[in-house]
Amino acid sequence: MRKENEFDKMLLKIIDNSLKEIFTENAALTIYAYLQSNYALNQEDIPKKIDIFIDGLRQFLSTGSYTVEKTILANLCSNLELECQLNGEKDFKDSVIQLKNCLKIK
Repeated sequence: MRKENEFDKMLLKIIDNSLKEIFTENAALTIYAYLQSNYALNQEDIPKKIDIFIDGLRQFLSTGSYTVEKTILANLCSNLELECQLNGEKDFKDSVIQLKNCLKIK
């Protein structure tokens, strides 16, 4: 359970940093506010509700969400010191779960 909590904290930080890297801090706050008001998703709940996060992000950013998803996954792989093949075939949620399982093995 400890590694799962560590992963969730890392994922949350990477999502936050990725949003701020791609956009700005104010834009990231706007995205979080959108997710809160339209999906009742608090920032700290994102790791447990990754599917809602992605649905909301895709609704808010349309096709621009895929750039955010790839950036988050690339930053997550880098942070875990894993080589990742990022392609459009795999769902974001499935990729996050796979990386989470890699952390459990490490």
